[in-house]
Amino acid sequence: MKEPVGFIGLGNMGLGMAKNLLKAGFPVVGFDIRPEALKQLQESGGHLVKNPLEVAKKARISILVVLNFDQIEDAVLGKTGMKDGMQAGDVVIVSSTIAPSQIRTLGQKLEAIGVQVLDAPISGGKEGAEAGTLSIMVGGQKENYERCLPILQAMGKNIYYLGGLGNGLSLKLVNNLLVAVNNLAVAEAVSLGTKAGLDPKLILEVIPKSAGDSWMFRNRAYRMVDRDFACRGELDILVKDLGYVLEMAKSVKLPLVLSSLAREIYQMASNLGYGKEDDSAVVKAVETMAGFKI
Repeated sequence: MKEPVGFIGLGNMGLGMAKNLLKAGFPVVGFDIRPEALKQLQESGGHLVKNPLEVAKKARISILVVLNFDQIEDAVLGKTGMKDGMQAGDVVIVSSTIAPSQIRTLGQKLEAIGVQVLDAPISGGKEGAEAGTLSIMVGGQKENYERCLPILQAMGKNIYYLGGLGNGLSLKLVNNLLVAVNNLAVAEAVSLGTKAGLDPKLILEVIPKSAGDSWMFRNRAYRMVDRDFACRGELDILVKDLGYVLEMAKSVKLPLVLSSLAREIYQMASNLGYGKEDDSAVVKAVETMAGFKI
């Protein structure tokens, strides 16, 4: 029988990932603050516990997919956090997108008690999490990566080992820079074409067959045209991630003009009330500035 895997954070990404672990034969010990998420995991065969401490007591390898570093610190080091249930040799896999400096800080704190950390941020959206086709970018000690590889392969299709702790997050932030800027470019392009008199349905048909095509266009433009802003990836997450991108750039003294401007527009969209909607809702900020609606 495969060893149990702890899982904390059963949101848009985490629930699909946990379900794929169950499908691959890994017992999953899960925790989330939302009862509805726990119910879905239980219906899929997962074992529920009441807090992160109980997760750590029952699993030697655990995965965190929570929103930010504050939630990670609370889950690991808080009052009912994992720390007091951990043993030397345990591994914590952090799949949340945070700053590389933050994962290294966590790694130093847990190394003092013999616990190792891998950063393993993910890309592929809710659809990829559910299908088990995520790209997973991993940093940390190679022996820990090799130990956890079968678990990662149950959740993702493209697994990349990138070296030291924090390197996975560095590449994820490079990816999210492209996601955010490209998504904004899609919003501007669809708005421009529509305001110029083009049928937006034709824009959706022609661009995927032209040089301006991109994964983001194919996965976001139709949401903008159909006004389908049900959340698959929260807009506020890109506000957060662009902040980390700019922090990373500052640390290496690299100017990022497009990323800086993009963060301001995503922040504007959030301030307008769209932060909890799908990230394609950034088009609403473009429309507000233009005085025009697709």
